[in-house]
Amino acid sequence: MQERTTDDRNPSAAGNEKSTRPDERSRRLPLREREDLSIYWDNHLRVAFEQSAPHDLPAMVEASLAHVIMLRETGALAEQRADALLAGLLTLWRRWGDAGPGEGWAPRVSSHPFDGSVEDPYYYLEQQLAAACGISTAELDVQLARSRNDLDAGVFRMILRRGILDLAELLLQTVRDLTGTASRNAEAVLIGHTHRRPAQPTTIAHVLSGLAEAMLSQADELLSVYDEMNVSPLGSAAFTGTDIEIDANRVAALLGFDRSFTASYEAVAGAEHFMRLAALHGRIGATGARWARVLQEWMNLGWVRMPSEFTQGSSIMPQKKNPVVLEHLVSMSGAASGEMTSIFTTIAAGWYEDSNNATTDVQKHLWTSTDRMLRVVRLLDGLSLEIAPEQLPTDEEIVRSGATTTAVAEALATRAVPWRGAHDVVGTLFRQGDPTTWTAQQVDAALADAGIEDSGPLRELVLSSGRDPRRILDREQPGSPGRGPIAIALREADDRAADLAGSFAQRRQGLEDARENLLRTATDLAGPTAVAHALSVIGNANLDIIVHRARSFPPAGTEQIVPTIEVRLGGSAAIAAQRAAQLGLPTRLVAKVGDDPTGQMVRDLAGADGLDLDLITDDAHDSGLTVVAEDQDHERSFLSSLGAMGRLVPEDVPAEALEARFVLFSGYFLLPGLQGAATGRLLSEARSHGAVTAVDTGHPDGGWSEQKRRELMEHVLPHTDLFLPNESELIGLAGIDDVERAAQHLAARSGVTVVAKLAADGALLCTDGHIIRADAPQVEAVDTTGAGDSFNAAFLAALHRGQSNEAALAVAVTTASELIATAPGARAELLRGVTP
Repeated sequence: MQERTTDDRNPSAAGNEKSTRPDERSRRLPLREREDLSIYWDNHLRVAFEQSAPHDLPAMVEASLAHVIMLRETGALAEQRADALLAGLLTLWRRWGDAGPGEGWAPRVSSHPFDGSVEDPYYYLEQQLAAACGISTAELDVQLARSRNDLDAGVFRMILRRGILDLAELLLQTVRDLTGTASRNAEAVLIGHTHRRPAQPTTIAHVLSGLAEAMLSQADELLSVYDEMNVSPLGSAAFTGTDIEIDANRVAALLGFDRSFTASYEAVAGAEHFMRLAALHGRIGATGARWARVLQEWMNLGWVRMPSEFTQGSSIMPQKKNPVVLEHLVSMSGAASGEMTSIFTTIAAGWYEDSNNATTDVQKHLWTSTDRMLRVVRLLDGLSLEIAPEQLPTDEEIVRSGATTTAVAEALATRAVPWRGAHDVVGTLFRQGDPTTWTAQQVDAALADAGIEDSGPLRELVLSSGRDPRRILDREQPGSPGRGPIAIALREADDRAADLAGSFAQRRQGLEDARENLLRTATDLAGPTAVAHALSVIGNANLDIIVHRARSFPPAGTEQIVPTIEVRLGGSAAIAAQRAAQLGLPTRLVAKVGDDPTGQMVRDLAGADGLDLDLITDDAHDSGLTVVAEDQDHERSFLSSLGAMGRLVPEDVPAEALEARFVLFSGYFLLPGLQGAATGRLLSEARSHGAVTAVDTGHPDGGWSEQKRRELMEHVLPHTDLFLPNESELIGLAGIDDVERAAQHLAARSGVTVVAKLAADGALLCTDGHIIRADAPQVEAVDTTGAGDSFNAAFLAALHRGQSNEAALAVAVTTASELIATAPGARAELLRGVTP
């Protein structure tokens, strides 16, 4: 036996390159992305919340409004407690709710950050409702006689029924567009195929009429699925109902359901409606994919035009235009089938009882599938509008393909030739060549071989019927490609589409009427506490181009490299409004933008947090733009082009914007059309509606002058309750270097409450000559842009929630300090966790 050496026992010592180093063996991959969350919460609850909250929360608020109204009417909940809950729910509805009548199924607020304080949207609703009501979650009654089980079951149906309506309307629009395209191509003859082989002549119209009929069948099924979906499970509680006296039918009516459940067990455990919808999505996708394959072949053969807007170029071959949209449609169909399989498999894995398998876990698949099917049908509709003949096959090409040979056999059969004999004659002839090559002698021989006597008429019939593909247009059989039958088929398709559209419109109107009644009832019961908006912000909105950490402004002709330049929502009014909305305050922004890409970016950025927008479009001017130059010490200078925002005038301000609890005018010196007496009149009107008025002027271009001071003192501050300057603005307006004496001077002269932002020194508030100060915590500034506007939002939000001036001042200073120490991308999440 050969003796082992040390190297034999130690592969590493023997030079084995596959050895594992100790540090590699001990290396571990992280099991979570966020250290503040447990492994389970980070890998599942966080993801599930972020996926479901945008869809769930609006429907949960709507269902809760109906539930509280019912509890109030049955006496299960005291009127005062119910009305307070309704006011809070209306606040949440304005923050998260759908845009209004006719809106689509997709949520208006597209994201809700998961802060780890609660596990799912159910408890998040409780948390946010308590904050909106100014109470603790322990004081809530909104879940009285209700379970998460029946609420989830009802919410899922409410979400999906609107998706069904959107998809149905799109399908029926596609049917109408298909029939329109078909009618324009009723005589566009081409080669129809079976088993991928040329078969018989047909027309573009004939194929499109078939696709329209398939889509009408899908729409019929959608109507049936909608009616099954539109049954309310609310009131079934966990699954056996409740001992508390409730009226489930009243809740169903308030929410636009056709009826309430008959079996409370099935109400929360059932999944038939989910499976039917998933299967129908699979049908729609599969039919679309099959049609895409046919259309791709037509385009490849050059029979129909390949619309450039549905193609992509080649990365290397300049001559190519690829209709890859058709490939995408096939892939999307496969994804729909995959979603369907996932839904059925997930449901089948659960027991016949309320379970996440059969309810919560399938929702994301259905939402994804609904969105995908809407995109599939939009693509199909867009393609249907673009179908137009390019170079259809000639009559000779159709004949050469063999597509007319069936017509020859049928012609012989009409002359008493047995079908099998006629079939044999044509088969014999086609094996010798296509009908364009047939001779009289070949026909005579084929007839004779089949034992068919002919003195000439049959020969002429064979030769003529095999060479005229356009005979198909004269066919009178219903459903055929003939001119008459196609006209009838298209007319009937349009009639069916109109009937179905009426049925879906009736159902949508039922939902809209129910929602209008629900919100009106809730508002009437909640009373004056349920104002439309807690805060209206009127002023400037623009894009900010922020240059960070610039050493100085570079001399002419030179360039300076800075760490970062970014684009954000700008304008003191827009930033304050956005921050207020992020803090949970129902807020409206009134400003003016241009009809340009910059204006669209302002809309997109401002509308991302549930902020209601009144952005007036000025077609004649570009949107405002500001360049913010930040130096090494985070001090900022501004270069602004006013554009459209400088043309905001009193007539642009909606009357209802002045009816909020707080009305803030911000960016005063950037709004020439809203200066002096114009602002004074609007402030006075807002006060007449009971609003608390606030003004943040900003710094005047060119510095403070006596004229600017007089304008503010005479026309603006007499109608202002809260004046919100920063330190330099306070000193500039008062003409006094000491901030406390300056605040006392302005307060005494105009009667306003002065709330001054003092940067690192915190803030002060002066009313009736008394000074209150709040110190700022020490933080390491990351970005100070918008700090003062964030202060304004936090201060007003705290006042709205009933806090004292002193407490609101402290909250505002702390909030602004935390924001400037937080990266811009994380600020919205930070604010949503703040309860001023």
